Amino acid sequence: MSTLKLTRCDGTALIERHVLGMAEMGYHGISEQWLKRRAGDLHWRLIARAMGQRDAVFTCSEGEPLYAAFCATSLQLKRPHLPRLGGEMTLAADLYRVGHGRLASLLRITVGCDIVGGMILVSTFVGRSEPGSNRSVVRRSPRALAMPPEAPLAVRRFAEKASATAQDIRDDRLKLSGMSETQKVLPCPATEFNAAGLLYFPSYSALADRALFQAGERQTNMVASRYVVYLGNVEPGEWLDINFRKLPSGHDVLLHGPDSRPLALMRVRFDRAS
Repeated sequence: MSTLKLTRCDGTALIERHVLGMAEMGYHGISEQWLKRRAGDLHWRLIARAMGQRDAVFTCSEGEPLYAAFCATSLQLKRPHLPRLGGEMTLAADLYRVGHGRLASLLRITVGCDIVGGMILVSTFVGRSEPGSNRSVVRRSPRALAMPPEAPLAVRRFAEKASATAQDIRDDRLKLSGMSETQKVLPCPATEFNAAGLLYFPSYSALADRALFQAGERQTNMVASRYVVYLGNVEPGEWLDINFRKLPSGHDVLLHGPDSRPLALMRVRFDRAS
């Protein structure tokens, strides 16, 4: 992989250009895991820049570490067949505010002059109320507040819908019928947790895909979209219970931690033409 210079566009967007090698390409097209990791890194860099910081390292007013944790992500690949091994891809991200202490970035994905798709990432700041405990993660305010422009309508609507879905799940108002038998998956700290000791946000999708594969769902088409609402985290060594419901072109997937704690709800749709 060759990454060209990180630049800014019109004083707002951060732009990366990548030559697509084995690290960037997956078994079926662009690697969703790589794409989400890059999108997350751009998101955190945008927040740091908005706060006047050089590094994406955040603290509260008491000096305790904070993390920009994702509440929801929306990935849409309208032309997932365009990225090719050896080709070049451009990622351009802008930061916005969506209210209630949340920030959102909008990522545009292009190959040459062609739009491949985009991603919305919505985050809030969190910290641990108990040292070393992922179950004790709570919302906290950073030392400095970022005030980017108000988000476009489509971004605001996605953030609002994700927030409402998360509240319905926590209040046990969302009932999902027709779910499969439980698949149990144990995340590996070396590959699925990040430097903060938290289950990394791209890992939720990877663990869902692993559970589907374990259940005998053999999918050969490329991912066209994936919407994820994040609800909680786990400790290293804790098992996940994963259930899914088959849809005409994809799946609904629900992830639970110990004691049936909801961790994430996602909907993945596959490209029928690939």
